[in-house]
Amino acid sequence: MSCSTGPAPFKRTVLVWTLYLLLGLFSFSLTLIGPAIPYLRQEFNLDYTLAALHMSMFASGMVIGGLCAPSVLHRVGIVTGLWSGMAGILAGVTLLVLAPTVWLTLGAILVMSLFATLSLAAIQIALSSLFTLDRGKAFMEANVVASLGSASAPFLIALGAMTLLGWRIVAPAFGIALAAIACFGWAATRSHGRSEAANIPEVPGRLPLAYWVCWLFIFFCVAVEWCLGFWSAEYLKGLPGRSLSVAAAGTGVFQIAAIAGRLTSSRMAHKITETRIVVLGMAAVAAGFPLYWLRAGIPSAFTGLALCGAGASTFYPLALSRAVASSGGRFRRANGYAPIASGLALGLAPLALGRLADRHTLRTALLAIPMGILAMLALLSARKWAQRKVTSG
Repeated sequence: MSCSTGPAPFKRTVLVWTLYLLLGLFSFSLTLIGPAIPYLRQEFNLDYTLAALHMSMFASGMVIGGLCAPSVLHRVGIVTGLWSGMAGILAGVTLLVLAPTVWLTLGAILVMSLFATLSLAAIQIALSSLFTLDRGKAFMEANVVASLGSASAPFLIALGAMTLLGWRIVAPAFGIALAAIACFGWAATRSHGRSEAANIPEVPGRLPLAYWVCWLFIFFCVAVEWCLGFWSAEYLKGLPGRSLSVAAAGTGVFQIAAIAGRLTSSRMAHKITETRIVVLGMAAVAAGFPLYWLRAGIPSAFTGLALCGAGASTFYPLALSRAVASSGGRFRRANGYAPIASGLALGLAPLALGRLADRHTLRTALLAIPMGILAMLALLSARKWAQRKVTSG
C-alpha cells in the first residue's frame, strides 16, 4: 500500500473500512490506559508519579516507533506491518492485564505503543496511497471511527467492573474485535498488498522544509487537544457545587463534541479547503475557550468546552493530510515520522501544563492553550512561506 498513480475517486471499499476500524482499535488501545490507571493504582499501591509514567511510556513508545516505522515498513511491507502491529498490540494488552508487577505493566505498555505506532503508520500510509485529492476527508472519517474507539474504552471498563473480569475485560474484547476485523478485511488488505499500485517505490530524497513545518504543526495540534481533554475533568471540579459527576459529564461533552466536529468536517472537506477548515476549528477553540476558562456556570462552561472539542477535533487529521501533501511523495517517511510529533505532544504537553499548575494554578496554566493556537497560526503562515520557497527555487 504505497502511493497511487493518480487521483482516485472517494469510495469506501472493504479495504477502506478495514483501515478505519483498525484505527479505531489503535485509539482504543491508547485510551484504555487512562481508565485502567485507578485499578492499577489500587492493585499495586502506585503513587501519582508511577501512575503517570504509564502514559509517558506510551508516548515514549510512539517516539521510538516513529523513528523505526519507515525502515521497518520498507522491509516487511505495509500489509505485514499493519497486521503484525495489531497482533503486537494484542500481545501488549494481554501482558498488561496479566502482569504481576508494575514494572511489567510499564513494559507491556511500551510493547503496546511500539506495535501500535507501526500499525498507525501503516494505516496512514495506506490511506495516503488510496486517496490524493480526498486524503483529508479520508483522514477525517478515519478519526471519527478513532474517536468512537476512544470513547468505548471507559464504557467497556465500567461494564467489565460488573463482571468477574473487571477492567481486564479489555484484553479479550480487543482480541475478539481484532479477529472480527481480520475476518472482514484480511483478504482485501492482502489483495491490495499484491497489486501493482502497492509496489510503487518511495520517492527518494529528503523531506522538504514544508513537511517539517507541518510536523511542528501536528505537535501543537495534539498538544492543544490533549491539554483541553486531559485536564477538563480536574478543571470542571471548580464549578459551583464542585461535583465530580458534573466534571466527568463535562469530559463526555468534550468527546461527543469531538466526534460531531469530525463528522461535520468530513462532510465539509470536499467543499472548502483543509486549511480553511483548520482555521475555522481554531476560531471555534478561540470562541469557546473563554467560556470554559471563566467557569461562570455549568451551561456556559459546557458550551465553551463543546466548542473547544469540536474545533480541536479537526486539527490532527487535517494537519496530517497537509504534512503528507507537503512530503513530495515520500509517504512512508511522512506518515512514519508523524507519530513522533504526536508522541512528544502526548508525553510533554499535559505534563508541562500540570507542572505549571503546581507552581501557579490550573486556571493560569490553561492560558497555555491560546498560546498554542497562536503558535499554530504562525506555523500556517510559515508553511505558506516554505511552499513558496520550494516553488520559486
